Amino acid sequence: MDHTREILTFQLGTYANYVGAHFWNQQESNFVYDSNNSQVEEEQLPQNDVLYREGLNDLNQTTYTPRLLSVDLVGTLGHLPMVGELYGNYVPLLDEQPTDDHLQKVKENAEQNNLSTGSELDVLKQPKATMSEYQKDLLKNAVNTQNKDYNLKETCSSWADYLYTRYHPRTFNVLQGFIRQSDVQVLGTHAAGVEIWQSPGFNDDFCDRIRLYAEECDGLQGFQVLFDVDDGFSGLASKLLEHLNDEYSRASFVLPLHYPRNVSYAQADSRTAQSIRVVNSVLSYSHLSEQASMFTPLSTLSTIWRNNTQQSRHLPGLKWQSDNLYQSSAVLAAFLDTVTLSYRLRQTPETLLRFCERVAPHGRKLTAAAMSLPLGMQQEQDLIDYLDQSVNTSLLAQLSPGCDPGTSHLVQSVVARGIPYARLKRPMEQAGPQLRMAAYGCDSVSQMLQLYYQCAYHGSLTHAASTPLPLKTQLPFPYEIFEDTIANDGFKLPSDGQREPDTRVDSAPVLAALQNSSKLGDHLDALHAQTHRVQLAKLQSYSLGGLERGDYESSLDRLLEFRDNYEDSHYL
Repeated sequence: MDHTREILTFQLGTYANYVGAHFWNQQESNFVYDSNNSQVEEEQLPQNDVLYREGLNDLNQTTYTPRLLSVDLVGTLGHLPMVGELYGNYVPLLDEQPTDDHLQKVKENAEQNNLSTGSELDVLKQPKATMSEYQKDLLKNAVNTQNKDYNLKETCSSWADYLYTRYHPRTFNVLQGFIRQSDVQVLGTHAAGVEIWQSPGFNDDFCDRIRLYAEECDGLQGFQVLFDVDDGFSGLASKLLEHLNDEYSRASFVLPLHYPRNVSYAQADSRTAQSIRVVNSVLSYSHLSEQASMFTPLSTLSTIWRNNTQQSRHLPGLKWQSDNLYQSSAVLAAFLDTVTLSYRLRQTPETLLRFCERVAPHGRKLTAAAMSLPLGMQQEQDLIDYLDQSVNTSLLAQLSPGCDPGTSHLVQSVVARGIPYARLKRPMEQAGPQLRMAAYGCDSVSQMLQLYYQCAYHGSLTHAASTPLPLKTQLPFPYEIFEDTIANDGFKLPSDGQREPDTRVDSAPVLAALQNSSKLGDHLDALHAQTHRVQLAKLQSYSLGGLERGDYESSLDRLLEFRDNYEDSHYL
């Protein structure tokens, strides 16, 4: 790349921050501090400056933190200080209280580092919070990734419990007055999120933080936006996208996240809660169809909205608790980390805008997510043989609920990772039957995938990218979700073999795709069909939030207009 093409990421909502924590942990697990010890060539690694910023704290120490703005409820940060830990503006409370002179010096240093958009800083005492065992070991630099079981799947109560990455002081934004409850969404409706955005106390400060990040960039190319679509963070995301388009006019890749379980709302029975969830989605999709460059709903559930079965997607080789936020968010983060490599690899000419336009042409901004984690290749098996035996089966499992793009007249962006070049095909003297395959002429993983989809998916257009860099699955990734038939390197053991007891999967090959076809109109039809059972006048939370019947009906009209883009007569 001639210069860094920066991206600013947003995480709006508790589940979005669960996914985001895993995503940023993945980024840092791929950092290379000594190129001589790296097994992956430099040009096949991610360009970290796309998502990260370099800074300098008051101790003249260089910091490297995500270019990120996060919004969540009170109580979700756990032990993490609101202002971060890297810039000398945070003083841990030990047995002895810090002196007034010490606090004043910290305050002055923080002001010099431009950590506040206001005129002056206040010194606040943060209540003591419990710290997970993993975080305690992390502070002592004593994390045991091989033998110790931190049991995060049972003990994790917040994304802060497993966050390895350290954020910039500008990152955290907590909605004061909205305290997280484990069983109820306290910010329940799209309208409530819109109201928060319009409040001067939030809007002025948050927009200033966006501006400060943007001014640091040499070539801001766009935004990644993750948000919880089932609650009020959907309204916050809608207004955010309006602001980004008005002020910056850059590409935006948006991921509405559905919780892996039914969401409850204050003073709402299960039927009313289902209606609130439907209305939130209608209002959100309506705005996304106009404001986003591309949006991809994500969930580990097979269906959403009025889902009484809570059936989870099945990815061969994985097994997780369907309603576990820590485990399910790791699956979605693995998809996000993999598919975005298409525009983050050092060797790629792809930009975020081109990426979105390629997969979402002609106004078809809704796309579907699919992934294979781990890829079903056996140890010692070549990719050419694996693809040959998979011609009549799907390589991928869908991660967009209620979406099935089919296998014909489809446009997609596919990324493969963790497949070494040596596993592409056999040398000519050992190739045997491989020599008779057309794919033997391919010289890279991406070329072979392009040929495979050209043959297997009729009338389709595929853009493929690849890197030998695997997905790192050591702690704090939930390594326990891998079945025993998966080897330590993430490939499938032959003949239903079993991984040795007390050993863990350290890395895994992954195939991820963003797909688009006329069949995604069925997803929009399913959402619109649910609206016939909504009685807006009986949704007290929306009545109090000021949602007018006319505004809701306008959103339904926009949804139907957006659906027209997926008619078969609209060629890709």
